[in-house]
Amino acid sequence: MIHLANILIAADDPALAQELLQKIRRHGYDGRTVASLDAALATARQEHPDIVLATETLIGGTALGLAKALKKTAGCAEIPVCLAAAGRSAEIKLQALAAGVDDVLSPPLDETKLVARLRPLVRLAIMRAELHQRAATARRFGIDADETLPPTDVETDYPLLVVGPAASFLTTALAGARLSFASDPFVADDLLSRNNFDAAILVPESEPSAYLDFCAQTRNNPRLFNLPVLIVSEPGRVGEEVAYHHGASGFFSTPINPTEVRTSVLTLVRRQRLRWEIRKALTQTLQPATRDAGTGLYSRSFLDAYLTDRVAYSAPHGRHLSIMFFRVPDIEGILQRFGVEQAEHLRLQVSQWITSLLRGEDVTARFAENEFCVVLPDTPKAEAEIVMNRIAGVLAYTDFAVKDVYQPVKIWARVGAADLQPEDDVSSLIARARVNIV
Repeated sequence: MIHLANILIAADDPALAQELLQKIRRHGYDGRTVASLDAALATARQEHPDIVLATETLIGGTALGLAKALKKTAGCAEIPVCLAAAGRSAEIKLQALAAGVDDVLSPPLDETKLVARLRPLVRLAIMRAELHQRAATARRFGIDADETLPPTDVETDYPLLVVGPAASFLTTALAGARLSFASDPFVADDLLSRNNFDAAILVPESEPSAYLDFCAQTRNNPRLFNLPVLIVSEPGRVGEEVAYHHGASGFFSTPINPTEVRTSVLTLVRRQRLRWEIRKALTQTLQPATRDAGTGLYSRSFLDAYLTDRVAYSAPHGRHLSIMFFRVPDIEGILQRFGVEQAEHLRLQVSQWITSLLRGEDVTARFAENEFCVVLPDTPKAEAEIVMNRIAGVLAYTDFAVKDVYQPVKIWARVGAADLQPEDDVSSLIARARVNIV
């Protein structure tokens, strides 16, 4: 059975464990439950789950003890750990931060909140797995990408964007951060377009719709897709479920506990820094031996090797794998009318646009003369098609400026997508994706 992720639930309360398991299964995740620290460690070593979700107390130990043990266990140190706390406590969050826990969920553990908070941890696990997968393929081309990531602990001088006219009360809680204030989401949007931040904190006004829209739009922006967004709201202004529905990474209702807010922000910042380190490590696999000289994308030979490895991994592990194609016949027209240099210039621009609209863990390669392939690991076809159609729309509405062509160039990309089926090999997967564009 295909699923989005495997989640190990460690809880000494069997009823709570089953409740959590049913909640995640309703959203495409799968997993199993264990009750003791020893069983959780043994299962993690054997099955390598994408996430460990643990309650504070376990038979024979605690969630914090489990997190520390996993960090010292070969093959398990990278597994994100999420703590389901029994109550709201600044002290447990401080201890969790020190133990390397990746998130702390305070009650109530409603379904919307649970899935919203697990989703970025799943993406983090997918990015780590993609790094190992892509590095393994790159080694076949003589490239040794560094898979050991540096520590991402941070205490001071991390850039935060704080949005709202009455947000200054957060200054004490965010002591040590490098703060930039925006009076409203429109100013914040401009700041985000010109600067990099480790997280954004929204403090909505009496009319919160613009803040919620800002949060949702951030989730749909390929460059900002992973940016942590924390919402701090007066009671009754924005509900917690509404905040998570719009893509919030965390939620606090005023009055706040400064220590709770600070530890939550530091956890989000540490996670964001880790994503950037993974993205940086992924770029090490794109070198002359794996790069297409004309576009700077991965070459066809690397794509073939990578897809072979990916299919071999995804099929037996029940993981989603989608691919999509963009064929741009207009480049051939530019070649015939204006020449080789102009066609190469347009092809390069198209490749750069496609890459800019994707996540760091997606693989973009030049498949043929004027055709591009994108591989989206651990992504269902429905999500891939949304991405594909968004990119095709951007390309269609973009006026490309081509050297020595004294008019805007418009293109129309032919597109196709497919996801891995049990009977697929690489050739059949590609053939189904390309069936309507050749």
